[in-house]
Amino acid sequence: MRINICRLSKSWNLLACGLVFASLSLAGCGGGETGPKMHTVNGTVTFDGNPVEKGRIQFRSIDGGKAYSSEIVEGKYSLQAEAGEVKVEIVASRNIPGKFDNSNPDEEPQPVGEMYIPAKYNTKSELTATIKEHGENSIPFDLKS
Repeated sequence: MRINICRLSKSWNLLACGLVFASLSLAGCGGGETGPKMHTVNGTVTFDGNPVEKGRIQFRSIDGGKAYSSEIVEGKYSLQAEAGEVKVEIVASRNIPGKFDNSNPDEEPQPVGEMYIPAKYNTKSELTATIKEHGENSIPFDLKS
């Protein structure tokens, strides 16, 4: 079935134009910038001199407001955050060699993991950083046990 657009009723054309206008308005075609200005922050995370293979880093504004987080992969992270002073929390886990959970007899034994980053870097974090408004925000973290 072919429809000739020229033959559609005037009310249908008005409705279609109204829907197009409404969807463009909702899409934010005003061109104005909304929300806070975000900055790329990246860096490395090491623990006792070795890259943190897999973990998570979180930057939380000092006033306890917004938080921004990213995965740590092979000792590197990258995220978007607002400028200012932040509290930093870093968590990571690893398997304990030779230790397995055998509690479910219907499943293969599962490796047992441990959170190995000390609390002073996460739940009781002493880490802070400054995200700059201008310039590069490359912030490394060299954690010690």
